[in-house]
Amino acid sequence: MREQVGSYDLKWQDSYGMVARIWAPCNDDRLWISDPKALQYILQTSRYNMVKPYAARFLLNSATGPGVNGAEGEDHYRQRRILLPAFGPSESRAQIPVFRQCASELVDEFKSKMESQGSTSQETNIPHFLTYAILNALGLAAFNYNFRGHGKDREEFTASLRDFMVKGFGLPSNGKVFFQGIMDHLPTWMLDLMVNLPSSGLTFLRRHVELSNGIAQQLIQSRLTEEDDGNQKDALSRIVIANRSESERWRLSDKELFPQLATILGAGHETTVTSLGWILFELANHPDEQWQLREEILAARAGENGDDSKMVNLDALPFMNAVIKETLRFDTVVPHLFREAIRDEVVPLSKPIRCKSGKVIDELFIPKGTSIIISDVAYNRNKELWGEDADVWRPSRWLDGTVKNTGFNVGVMSFGAGHRACLGWRFAVTEIQSFMFELLWGLQFELTEKSTRVRKENCLVMLPMVGGEEEKGNQLPLKVSLIDLPK
Repeated sequence: MREQVGSYDLKWQDSYGMVARIWAPCNDDRLWISDPKALQYILQTSRYNMVKPYAARFLLNSATGPGVNGAEGEDHYRQRRILLPAFGPSESRAQIPVFRQCASELVDEFKSKMESQGSTSQETNIPHFLTYAILNALGLAAFNYNFRGHGKDREEFTASLRDFMVKGFGLPSNGKVFFQGIMDHLPTWMLDLMVNLPSSGLTFLRRHVELSNGIAQQLIQSRLTEEDDGNQKDALSRIVIANRSESERWRLSDKELFPQLATILGAGHETTVTSLGWILFELANHPDEQWQLREEILAARAGENGDDSKMVNLDALPFMNAVIKETLRFDTVVPHLFREAIRDEVVPLSKPIRCKSGKVIDELFIPKGTSIIISDVAYNRNKELWGEDADVWRPSRWLDGTVKNTGFNVGVMSFGAGHRACLGWRFAVTEIQSFMFELLWGLQFELTEKSTRVRKENCLVMLPMVGGEEEKGNQLPLKVSLIDLPK
């Protein structure tokens, strides 16, 4: 049976430590790293000398157009400079009412469905259950755009986002794995031509980008005619305003703004649905922790007493945030990052290693051109960082002193790190907090027989699939039940 994503990483870390030399197709010599000190150097200290390989950027640009995730050098800096202010702490917190309303509507819709069926529970595919509510929340908060509206292109784009990873990248076959392994050896002009190949995945992605750019053009043109009266709260308005105020050197053209919509939606929707799905799966697998979390939420809701002016500070719910951080650590949605050294580098190590020659070294010479695989999943299971039970899902490690630095996006390699860290991580965490606050109050999640067959598959991100039913795509079945709790 095919290994699940991350399984080899954990075996290598147990067998060889935090650095390993591996052989890829075409006799390619690659460096696999999970060492925290080395990663800090690669992703931050020497970030402009350890770049994202063109092959990796090609895949990202195929999915979104030439947006920030596929840019490098000054183009990346320009794009990130414009986008980042829209996703700061205060900007993200301002969207909590939108997120909670969309989550509350999802619970109400499920209740209405159960009432019409005369039932109180149903086995539910969690990604499909969440996808439209998450998409609508993201659309309203990021673009003031309602994906629930009618229109052929809007409906097609909504369906395209729902199946984005599975249809665009699909379950890795032996052929796909081999092709990805040799991509670094292909000239850039050949990769640029390959984007037009008539494969099902690339055809799907071309149509996805076409739909996205059509909506982006419509939305951006409407923002360009708006006056800045200080009331624009959606991310796109903030981006357009920030871009308008920039000097000519840093300002993005309209065509450069279009791919950012596909980037925000592709990254923001898929990873949020998947991360929240894994959280609900872990809570279903740990019913005691689910009830502990529900009691914390009930107490907080009682303090609100229906008064919007008393809306709870979601960052102040310790167990809920411990559950989120532990799942981001344990179920690493983006398992790997890729870099390439564009000059010789000497990289420090947090722990000395013994070479095959017997020599012990505390720094690593990386020659120019070396391909580097950064193992987020192995880093997030490092027992020296997270405790001897790092292979166990245990939220209390964030509360009992096992983890020394417990801030979001500090230590955990779930949103990347350095100058290419996920620019919308605060936005994503706030959305996950808001949905959990509403879902766990009204619904209970339990395992089913099919839940025991859930596998972690690598489709660019770590998607749940049911063993033996991989052809059905993204599946995470749970029993969802109504619970009678006080309002």
